[in-house]
Parts: sequence; structure tokens; C-alpha cells
Amino acid sequence: MDEGRTRSSALTEVNRNILLHVQDAGDGDLEWEFFCECGQESCHEHVFLTLDAYIALRDGGGAALAEGHHLSQVDRARRLREDAAGLRAQARHQVARAKKNTG
Repeated sequence: MDEGRTRSSALTEVNRNILLHVQDAGDGDLEWEFFCECGQESCHEHVFLTLDAYIALRDGGGAALAEGHHLSQVDRARRLREDAAGLRAQARHQVARAKKNTG
């Protein structure tokens, strides 16, 4: 994995942690500061989004990107693959719980 993709993954994880810590703030109109997830070594930009906007962006397979920045197709594919793996794991867990609960 190249350094740009590693950096992009790390920034995405940081942004997800920001979301986890502030999502109970309650004010849907308040903007929060997220890191640009483009993965470029020289990028130190921030993106200001409401929590709803960030969640919609993330759930749609997008990335928090500063104006004029872009995510490579390789990074986008990696994100989709990781999200799919997470959803498969959640589904397996729910099926196991359902089987346990129904005996």
C-alpha cells in the first residue's frame, strides 16, 4: 500500500472518530472540522461540515475533501470494499443473534 492511501485511510479513521465523539451534540446545523481525506502528503486542509452532511457523504461512499481535491479511483474502490466487508460482518453477527434467539 502506498503512503498516500495509508494517509487517506488514517484521516478517514480520524474523521470517523470525530463523528463518534460529537454525534450526540444534538445541533444539526453546527459545522464541525474534519480533515481532508485526499491522502496527499502535502495536504493539511480541513473541511467544515455538519454531522448530517458528513454522514450522508460517508454513507454515499464519498470522502471529506477540500475544494479542488480528489480521491483516486483506487482509494474509492478500497473504501467501498472496506465498507462492504463491515456490512457483511454486521450481517453475519445479526444472523447469529437471530439464530441464538430463535433456538
